[in-house]
Amino acid sequence: MNRVSPVCLFNGEILSLEELSFPQLARGFMYGDGVFETLRARNYVLFRWADHWERLVKGLASCHISFDRSKASVAEEIVRLLTKYNLADAYVRVNVWRKQPEFFDPGSQQSGHLLVYARPFQPYPEENYHRGIRCLVSQRFVKNENSPLTAVKSLNMLENILARIEARQQGYDEALLTNTRHYLAEGTTANIFFIRDGGVYTPALECGALAGITRKIVLELCRKKNLPVREGTFSPGYLHSASEVFLTNTLMGIMPVREIRNVFHGQSFPFARMLSAELSQLFLEETDGHRTNP
Repeated sequence: MNRVSPVCLFNGEILSLEELSFPQLARGFMYGDGVFETLRARNYVLFRWADHWERLVKGLASCHISFDRSKASVAEEIVRLLTKYNLADAYVRVNVWRKQPEFFDPGSQQSGHLLVYARPFQPYPEENYHRGIRCLVSQRFVKNENSPLTAVKSLNMLENILARIEARQQGYDEALLTNTRHYLAEGTTANIFFIRDGGVYTPALECGALAGITRKIVLELCRKKNLPVREGTFSPGYLHSASEVFLTNTLMGIMPVREIRNVFHGQSFPFARMLSAELSQLFLEETDGHRTNP
């Protein structure tokens, strides 16, 4: 792996992390008043950039933050950063937050800072994919499916972090979150899928789930293979009769789950592995280095 230090690009200027100043970061740091996207890049190609950009723009609109940059120009800047530091296989995080003011009430201020942070991609442990991870359903935190923020990847991830801590303190890898009606919504950083009677199930976005990019791809792959797909409302107890459960996000891809405390136990993951192979092939094809970013 190319072991370079993390690098960043701030409002179009390539900087070291040490060159970022508090006044530049202040509002994002103090209030979490912004949004972000996490991407994979390979061969200096941004995987599914168009989908990430669309979600970023929608999130900014929800937060009343203006950003007068084009999808193509931001992609060009990210690729310039990756190329300068030979980050052919990279983790990329795009952050946009309101510039001013430093006090709470933003008034009429809407313009945003852009920070791109990049480092070599580090995959999840292979053993996790082989054995599956262990989850619990959080007893302390729920998703408010009625809030417009469920569709926003906000810089404020505190609730998700605390739910993950809850899981770790009890010896589990991940926490699953239900909504105010006690239906499954998502994990702390991932969407949830399960297999039941040969069909593929996932909570509807209306349950409080984020519109994950990998979630969208998995649904595309399932329909391409004519697998029955249902997006709906499911209580945790619905997983008792599931044959498989797996989680999805941009960095982990498709992660099998071997246990959900008091709800589910699984030992084999044929659907997860089949879909993971399909996703990997798609990723390789779309980042072969001969395509331009959409």
